[in-house]
Amino acid sequence: MTRRLLHILLAGALNLIAALGAAQAQDCAFSATGLDFGAVDTLSSGNVDTFGTITISCPALLSSASGTISIGDGSGGATASARQMTSGGTATALDYQLYTDAARTIVAGTAPANRLSFDSGLINILGSSAALDLYGRVFGGQSDVAPGSYLSQFGAADVVIDYTTCTLLLVCTNRAATLSFDVTAGIAANCAVSATDLDFGPNGVLSGSVDGTSTVSVLCTPQTAFQIGLDNGLTGSAPASRLMTNPNGHSVSYGLYRDASRNLSWGSTLNVDTGSGTGDGTSTDFTVYGWVPAQATPPAGVYSDTVVVTVTY
Repeated sequence: MTRRLLHILLAGALNLIAALGAAQAQDCAFSATGLDFGAVDTLSSGNVDTFGTITISCPALLSSASGTISIGDGSGGATASARQMTSGGTATALDYQLYTDAARTIVAGTAPANRLSFDSGLINILGSSAALDLYGRVFGGQSDVAPGSYLSQFGAADVVIDYTTCTLLLVCTNRAATLSFDVTAGIAANCAVSATDLDFGPNGVLSGSVDGTSTVSVLCTPQTAFQIGLDNGLTGSAPASRLMTNPNGHSVSYGLYRDASRNLSWGSTLNVDTGSGTGDGTSTDFTVYGWVPAQATPPAGVYSDTVVVTVTY
C-alpha cells in the first residue's frame, strides 16, 4: 500500500514538473484591435478620440509575466512625435497621435517612459487574459485635409514586446513578440457657412434706389465643389423682387444679386442663379449685393425679411 502511494506521489510530481516545463516553453500570445476614428469632421475645431485594445494571453502555471510594449512611428511619413495617416487618393495627410494614458498626455513610443507596460498583476496564473488600452486622438481644425479614407499601419517592426515569464518554480525566461494593427479614419466632403446681415440703413422717401451688401462665408473641404442658394425670404417673392415687411403688413420691395451691377439675381435654383466655388480648406467670402429700387414710400417703421442661405455640395 505504501509503495503504491509512493508511485502515485512520484507520478504526480513528475506530471507537475512536466507541466511546469511545458509552461516554461510556452510564450504568451498578444493580439490587438485597430483604432478606428470613424467619420472625422475636419472643419470642426474639436479633437476626435478613440482607443484600441492589446490583449495578453499567457499559459497556465506561470507565477508571473511582465514586460513592455514599444510603439514605433507607423506608416504615414511622420515620426512618432507627429504621426500621420495618409490616403491613396489624396496628397494630404491627417495628423493624429497615440497615447498610453486616457488623459492623452503620454505619447506612445519606444523610449522607456513612453512604452505600455504590464506585470503579473494583470496575468492570472491559471492562464486567463488581460487587456491594455491604447488611446488615439485626431486633432481638430485640419480643414486643409481632402476627403478620403485615411490609414496608418503598424507592422511587426513597429510594435515590439519585450517580456519575462516565470514558472511556479521561479524559472524565468526573457521573451520577445511583435504585433500588427491599423489606425483608420474617414473624411467626407463637408461645408460650413455663415453670413452677415444686410442693412440698407435708415431712409426717408424712396424716390431713388438704395444699395447695400452683406457677406456669405463658406468653408469647404479641399476639392469639394459647392453652390450657394438664397431662398425667396418670408414672403416667397422672386429673387429680384423680394419683400421686407413691417408688423402692420406694409412692405418694401428689394432684390439680391451676385454682381455689383445688380444684373445677376441671386436665387436658389442650382446651376441657374446660385453662387458657386470649390473648397480649398480656407474660408471664401461671397458678396451679396442688395438693391432697393425707387418705389412708393410706405409708412415709417422697421422693415425686415429673413433669407435662408443653403450650401449644396
